[in-house]
Amino acid sequence: MASTNIPLHCNICPKKPDFSDVSHLLTHIASKGHLSHYYKVKVRAGSEDYSRQLIEAYDRWYAEWKMEDLMSQRMNLKERKRLGTRGS
Repeated sequence: MASTNIPLHCNICPKKPDFSDVSHLLTHIASKGHLSHYYKVKVRAGSEDYSRQLIEAYDRWYAEWKMEDLMSQRMNLKERKRLGTRGS
């Protein structure tokens, strides 16, 4: 997980957390809490300008830094580790 220049900050969550590294950021993005906040803001975005701006900024950040690719790599790595330990 190379991308060391990624802004390690979540603008969606109420506490606006900052993270020390990409791994912690990815853990956060996959968390139920983050996903819940993302969904709530996304729903509000239909009627609130501030929420719409938050979602647009987050979605741009997510796409610009190819977070989907990083999340996919991480899931694949965890799956390989899980299968490797099961076979032992």
